[in-house]
Amino acid sequence: MENEQKYDLEVPSPLESDKLIEIAQFAEKRIEAVKKIKTMALRLTNAHDWTDQGGKPYLQVSGSEKIARLFGISWRFLGDIERKDEEGGHFSFEVSMEFVMAGASIEFRGSRSSKDPFFSRKHDNEIPPSEIDKTDVMKAAITNTIGNGITRLLGIRNLAWEDLAGAGIKQEDVGRVVYKKKDESQTEKPKQGTDATTGTVREISQKSGQSDKGAYTKYTIQIDDHPYSTFDKKFFEIAKQAKEQGIVVDVDFKTTKFGREIVNFGIKEPGGEG
Repeated sequence: MENEQKYDLEVPSPLESDKLIEIAQFAEKRIEAVKKIKTMALRLTNAHDWTDQGGKPYLQVSGSEKIARLFGISWRFLGDIERKDEEGGHFSFEVSMEFVMAGASIEFRGSRSSKDPFFSRKHDNEIPPSEIDKTDVMKAAITNTIGNGITRLLGIRNLAWEDLAGAGIKQEDVGRVVYKKKDESQTEKPKQGTDATTGTVREISQKSGQSDKGAYTKYTIQIDDHPYSTFDKKFFEIAKQAKEQGIVVDVDFKTTKFGREIVNFGIKEPGGEG
């Protein structure tokens, strides 16, 4: 007679109803807390902290840092900043950070590469890697990490305009980023009486004053080696994001006795942003 094998099967017992209710109540409170944090975070920002990037809201690092101060978010480096060599003499920096809020923490690893157009192109010409400032690339990697770490910790990524509307931020009030396809940038001609250029935003500044027509604010955007001026705050906000992310911009401008004045401002389709 063959030996019969016996198996002890552990059958998990269903949770008691009281335990299920407790878990459900805890989950519900947690969901409400997350929603409240998101609402408070968004209310702290304004239209100038956001850009309309391809039809979706994008929070700039300036907005992330405002939110971090409200919620007492802190961050620290995890190990040293790592430099990696890439093809053609290029290089990148990777930054690991821990972000902490009320005992909760996450780790995030961000990076930037010298291949990014912000560093590798000027006047639509390639810049040799040997001429790219390594400190600038490293600082950009740190900024990238901080901005992404804060938004991930608070769960305020992949937002819709409906989310921002609840905080009083309307899509039409936000600076709009229009990506141009590479072939469009090559074939489009500037409007009559204007010129066009492509480059990267190096510096931005603003100056307020009073004229016969009332108060004004003039914005200056340095693209590569030349300053361009505008009174349109939306152009200024887009330029700020372009500088922050290292995105190449297309500019239509006219030359007057006051210098180069921006007529239209667009952003090329990103090719290597971090």
